[in-house]
This record gives sequence, structure tokens and C-alpha cells, in this order.
Amino acid sequence: MQRTIEDITAELIRLPKQDRLEIVRFLLFLDNQPSDADDVEAAWEMEISDRVLAVEEGTATGIDYDEAMRKIDERFSS
Repeated sequence: MQRTIEDITAELIRLPKQDRLEIVRFLLFLDNQPSDADDVEAAWEMEISDRVLAVEEGTATGIDYDEAMRKIDERFSS
């Protein structure tokens, strides 16, 4: 007998949170197509090149390390 999505979902809901997260990670990993990864890698390469060029041309604007760390803390603290 084939299980329905409803059956599988009901079973997943009963799992501990850590197990559910591991299943999500696995499903996301399965969905990660090489073409998507290539697009992301190309986008990062372009971003890095643009940033290096901005530094070399003197058009990049930086911020103080302490200020950067404060902004990171504010953004990612939960």
C-alpha cells in the first residue's frame, strides 16, 4: 500500500525537531541543481570582481571594524 502525503506529513510532525531539520536539509540538498550552483558561483565571482575593482579605483567605501561588528550583531542576534 502506497503512503499518502498526508500520512507522511503526520509522521513527520511527530518527529523531534532535530530530525525534522535534518530531513529539510536533505530535501534542500536534493533540490540543489548543479545549474543553480553554477549561477550562484558566477554571481559571487562577479560581486567579488566588482568589489576588488571598487577598491582598486578608490571608489569603495568602508566602515570601521567595530561599527561593522555592531551591525552584524544587531542583524543576526535573536
